[in-house]
Amino acid sequence: MNPFAENEKEPLAFDGQLDLFGFVGNKEAETKAPSPDCSQNGLVHFKYNPLLKKSIRCKGGFLFGHPEVLLPAYMKAPEFAAARELAAEWAEHAVRRKTQKNKAVIKDLVNRFWQTVDQIFTDKGEAPLASKGRLPPIRPQGVHHNLTDVLAAINNTYFDGSLTCRITWSNRVGGLSFHSIRKDPVTGESFHLISISRGYDAANCPLYAIAGVVYHECLHIVIPVEERGGRRIVHGREFRQREKRYIYYDEWIKWHKEVLPRNIRAMRHHKAL
Repeated sequence: MNPFAENEKEPLAFDGQLDLFGFVGNKEAETKAPSPDCSQNGLVHFKYNPLLKKSIRCKGGFLFGHPEVLLPAYMKAPEFAAARELAAEWAEHAVRRKTQKNKAVIKDLVNRFWQTVDQIFTDKGEAPLASKGRLPPIRPQGVHHNLTDVLAAINNTYFDGSLTCRITWSNRVGGLSFHSIRKDPVTGESFHLISISRGYDAANCPLYAIAGVVYHECLHIVIPVEERGGRRIVHGREFRQREKRYIYYDEWIKWHKEVLPRNIRAMRHHKAL
């Protein structure tokens, strides 16, 4: 039975896994919302200016030598708590002596701050700020398909739920899907990110095709690139063997070769208009 087939009378094989993300489950214990007036340690004070949109400022020596941070007014909302903490950390370094090491820390914190802000806007369904040079936000929810559900099903079915990674629709119009290692803007920790071509986010794309490309990119996480005679082998023998274990490998490859290029051409034509 095809677990990805449409109009089947029997339940899909992946239904149980996909539904895991639909369960409400136990409610988390209620916690007190962080104060928008100061950092969690109480040392950095926040002020807000409605005229600011894409910039933040700090003033040293406000409270026992700790800085005061001026933020755009919209950042007073509760969902920006993580961004405010990064701003507080940035300000503590910004008022110190500008050593080479401290400059690098400041630059990293600024990038992580604006990446967090962009991600918050994206999670709210709003357009992120213009962010030249910054990593784009993670968008697993597409127009037609949700990648989070597909990744969960593939992870549970083929990797026993052992993979820890994130997934997003690519911001490129081109046909490439790829795996990369990025840095979490809040924690600073590295993580695996799978980016899927938006050519798959189409009404004519069956679920088995999306699952196929997601499985392919997951394999890049568990099977490292081979070095052989000075050459990098990305899709080696082990990779190809495991790739064909995907139950709808042939159907996915056929769709990938025949339909995906047409979808991408249509997207590029639409963008050019």
